[in-house]
Formats: sequence, structure tokens, C-alpha cells
Amino acid sequence: MSESRKEDARRPTLQTIAERAGVSHQTVSNVLNAPEKVAAETRARVQAAITEVNYRPNETARSLARRSTRLVSFHVGSGQSDEASILNPFMRQLARVGSTHGYRVVLDVATDDDYGQIASFEELHARQSVDGVVIPETHAGDRRPAWLLEHGVPMVAFGRPWDDTGASHSWIDVDGAAGMRMVAAHLAANGHRRIAYVGPARNMGMEDDRIGGLYAGLRDAGVEPEARLEVSVENVADLRRDLPSVIMQARPTALACRDDSFAFEATQIVAELGLRVGHDIAVTGFDDSDLAGRSRPSITSVAQPIEDVTKLIWQSLLEQFSNPLATPIQRITSPSLVVRESSSFVVAAGHSH
Repeated sequence: MSESRKEDARRPTLQTIAERAGVSHQTVSNVLNAPEKVAAETRARVQAAITEVNYRPNETARSLARRSTRLVSFHVGSGQSDEASILNPFMRQLARVGSTHGYRVVLDVATDDDYGQIASFEELHARQSVDGVVIPETHAGDRRPAWLLEHGVPMVAFGRPWDDTGASHSWIDVDGAAGMRMVAAHLAANGHRRIAYVGPARNMGMEDDRIGGLYAGLRDAGVEPEARLEVSVENVADLRRDLPSVIMQARPTALACRDDSFAFEATQIVAELGLRVGHDIAVTGFDDSDLAGRSRPSITSVAQPIEDVTKLIWQSLLEQFSNPLATPIQRITSPSLVVRESSSFVVAAGHSH
């Protein structure tokens, strides 16, 4: 007998577990494939037996039986992932949680527009290459959820449907407005009164949410936002064109940035102007990326609850896999503020850099 066959002969089976737990073969199968059908006490006894015999299911056989690939596709645009992006830790955590359920995450890099990603969906759907799809960074007029719903593809969006209050798909989002309110409260408490927002212009979606949250938070703290302090740029590269003149002419004492990539670039520009981040001018970001913590000085940032988000995403996907008519999960989660060197100083009365 070959070594592989000897190993197969020694490998624990469902019958091994059934005998150990004192239940039927079918009960063990239900615990593995439809645990909701088994009483909690029995389920616990079977799971204990599974652990004792170190049982590992044959995923290939299970997948064939279910017509399942055990793969979930995560779709990102070609320019959406860098060291300051929330997508890097999000992808890692999504894969980590998925592995605990026996699934793997495959990254699909498509074009940045909806049509390019939908073309990728069409190919995956035609080949039945994955069991489900996760899409990030939703926006007003997003066409992706509707296509996936129409074609019966289990999906969850990381981001709310900005212009469709009656959306019927699952989505999980983070309360960006609340995060920016925290930034506003923190800066105002440290004496800042001239606070500039730095990031893309309003877009009827996430940008409005973050700008609106900052300004609402400032008003709550008795600080009236100033339009001349808003630095609206298409992308990070444009900051070098517009930010220096605002800093030198309008003299903000703090820059509240849309995310960590804008915040990091802002710190570089501030230093090039001969000013000290964390002494002459405060800088804050959003996403609490690896870059924010590694920068010198380290950057205050809003942390998204990635662990909670990914758990909810997998909860929804698993429910859809077992029941295509499962009730969608639609949830907004709460962020937190991580204060670091870039904004921890208190502004003295009459301070001007």
C-alpha cells in the first residue's frame, strides 16, 4: 500500500467522530454542514470529538458535493491599495476570518471604473469561479451591487449605498462622519480654531460624509468652519500645488485630512515650508494605517473597526451561501480616534505659525 493510502486509512472519518460522540453519522454531517439543525448540547459534544481526533474535512469532496469553490473574490481597482490604504489591513483580516470558515479570499484587480469590475464579475460568474464577491469603496451611482444581485451572486459591499436608501443587498460601513466629529472635538479641545479640511471635493458620497462630519463637530465645539481653509484637490499629488499657499496665507493651525495618504503628504509639505508638525501645525488622518503609526512624527488618525466589519461580512456571506433569500445585513459601525504626536500639542492663545 502506498504511503498516501496508508495516511488516508489512518485519517479520522465522520464515523470515527460519531462513535466518539455517541451520535449518528448524519448528526456529525449536520454539525459540519448545517449546525443550526443540531441542538446546542449535541453540537458541543460533536465539536469536542472533532477536536479530540484532529479531524480535517476533505474540502475538495465537500466543495464538489455543494458545487462550491470555497473561494470569495475581493475586487479592487488598479490604484486602490498602498501602505496608507485601509484596504491592506482590510484584505488581510478578510482572509484571516474567511480561513476560520474554510474559505479563501482571492484578489481580483480590475480597472477603477464600475464597468471594468462588472466585466470581471461576468467572467467569474460564467466560469462559476467563486462562491461570492466582496466589493469595497462604494460611491454614488455605483452599478456593481445591482449587477451582482440581478445575477444571483452572493455579495457584500464594504461601504453603504450612498444614493439608494432602499437597497436590498448586504453592506457594512464605518461611520465616517462620527470619526471626523471626533477629530473636530480633539482639535478644538486643544485650542485650534483655524482648522483646514484637506481632501477631494464633495461627491454626494463619502467625501460629503467626512467633510460634513468635521464641520458639524467644529460647530458643536463652538468653532465656525472657514471656506477659505478647505483644500479640495482631486488626488494626493495635487496637494503640492494648492496646500502651500493655503498654509502660508490663511495660516491654519490644524489640517484635518480625508485619509492617511493625504495626511502623510501634508506632513511632508509642512516640513518643506519650514514648519514643525506637532508644534507649529497639527495634522490628522483617517484609517489608522500602518503608515500613520510609522511616520515621524506619528500621525493622529481615525481607526476603522476592521475586525468587526470583516466578521459581519462573513456572517452575511455564509448566510447567503446557505440561503439565497437570507435577510441582508446592513450595518454602520463606529470608529475610534488614535491620538499621536502630530496633534497632541495644545495651542497657546494667539498662536500663529
